[in-house]
Amino acid sequence: MGRHAQCAWIIRFFAIVLATMSPALALAAVTADGVVFSGGDGCSNGRIDVALTNSGATRESWLATDLAGTALIGPGEGPNGFSSGSTTGFFPQPFFSSQPAGTLIASYAYVGATPPDAASTAEFLVFYKCSFPVAEVLLTCFGPYGTCPQTAQAAMARLAVAPQIPALGPLTLVLMAMLVAGVGGLALARRT
Repeated sequence: MGRHAQCAWIIRFFAIVLATMSPALALAAVTADGVVFSGGDGCSNGRIDVALTNSGATRESWLATDLAGTALIGPGEGPNGFSSGSTTGFFPQPFFSSQPAGTLIASYAYVGATPPDAASTAEFLVFYKCSFPVAEVLLTCFGPYGTCPQTAQAAMARLAVAPQIPALGPLTLVLMAMLVAGVGGLALARRT
């Protein structure tokens, strides 16, 4: 096989790989960029600050639960309050009543569409132990809908699972494969 035929074969191969991966690489209406807990001691308010990139969200929803499964606020839902583009904001989440120190609480929210789905909705969770003067954060999570636990019970179950080896996401995996193939193609081109 000549040099030109090898290059053409490699280009066709990666064109097919990118075409089959394109649904996985599609951009969502909302992309989660980060979440932090900012509720102080967190015993009377589960405020979370979120960072996101918004390109068409219509709804947002929020919930806070304790380990027994009790809803400490709503669930609430309303029209999207985040502007388009990269933005930050918060969900205040004031509780119905103050919780005793040491209570495990999950403060959860999503921004996107109702009903939510991974293609158009981002979600955020902070799981923490309320204590004075500052809460102890046990787990944070953000990503496409379906990535994070939504209740304190589900967050505790995730913590109980042994840590796993991180895997590459679909975009990173495709880019790494292209890099390896490109280096291999250069090596073959220099060899002939």
